[in-house]
Amino acid sequence: MPNYAILANPGHNRIYLDAALPIAQQELQAMCAAVGSPILGFEPPLAGLPASLCFRTETPLSEPALAAMAAASIYYALFEVLDGGLLKPVVVPDIYTFPPGMSQILKYVGKTNEQFTRLMINLGLAACGTGSERIRLVDPMCGKGTTLYEGMVRGFDVEGIEINGKWVQEIQAYMVRYLKMGKYKHKVTKSRRNGPDGKKVADSFVLDTAANKADYAAGNTQSFKLYSGDTRQANLLLKRNSCDLLVSDLPYGVQHGNKNAKDSKLERSALGLLEQALPAWHHGLKPKGALVISFNEFTMKWQEVAPLLDQAGFEVGAEAPFTGYLHRVDQSINRNLIVATKR
Repeated sequence: MPNYAILANPGHNRIYLDAALPIAQQELQAMCAAVGSPILGFEPPLAGLPASLCFRTETPLSEPALAAMAAASIYYALFEVLDGGLLKPVVVPDIYTFPPGMSQILKYVGKTNEQFTRLMINLGLAACGTGSERIRLVDPMCGKGTTLYEGMVRGFDVEGIEINGKWVQEIQAYMVRYLKMGKYKHKVTKSRRNGPDGKKVADSFVLDTAANKADYAAGNTQSFKLYSGDTRQANLLLKRNSCDLLVSDLPYGVQHGNKNAKDSKLERSALGLLEQALPAWHHGLKPKGALVISFNEFTMKWQEVAPLLDQAGFEVGAEAPFTGYLHRVDQSINRNLIVATKR
């Protein structure tokens, strides 16, 4: 029975790392089960190793399972644990198209930890049942774009919606600058999106690019779409049944608030906004597509979010490994997430 040890990335935020190891166990179980290589259990960490998770499987990790290890939010290195505690390095596939640094360069107050964003994407992939060859990921409240960048480095097509025009401009400027500095071929198209009544719904920014020149010349490009608009109108921006994953970090009510349709004042809880937006989000997801949203339990509760998703046509993952992710970020944020699939 093979035993493995996965070392945690030393670049983790120290505060987040304390919570990352326990919740990474759930993440690894979800990812490996989804590719047919379930983890049988976790072992105590080996003496002398830095932060790590040790686990056992019934058979050696398959190629898809090794790719899952490489994508794991804590991944730094993988070893097979041999008799006597000896460690044998295990080579994992390169899962990235663009460098992972694309999502790590920008630093700003209120930014979601990149590793946690990666964890949400991994859970979405584990829950997703669309069977698409190319994943299309949407973040309908994309902020300054961390989820979109994480999707790009994984080879996905991505779409983002953000109501803050300043942030939208910052995302556009960053992507164009990044691609120019990296000498990546790309094409930018800007347009206006109108609703059925002819009124403007959003400004559209579309970027087609590829990580190498041969793919770009062959038309094998990745698409980066960004809309400066209201997430509650996502149904006017996203094609029906077009997205495989919806991953979003809802406003925590600390650095960022939100508005609902009835009141122009900022609110700490995003629950009202979520209720209004869910029908539009449901419109954009493919059947069996996965939704993963995170939120601050100090402003809204898992038990409040789950019924809203059920009423909107989603099947909530109410058992492990899609539960058990509640963790403290700081004194004002107790973060949790919820995973669901479109019926």
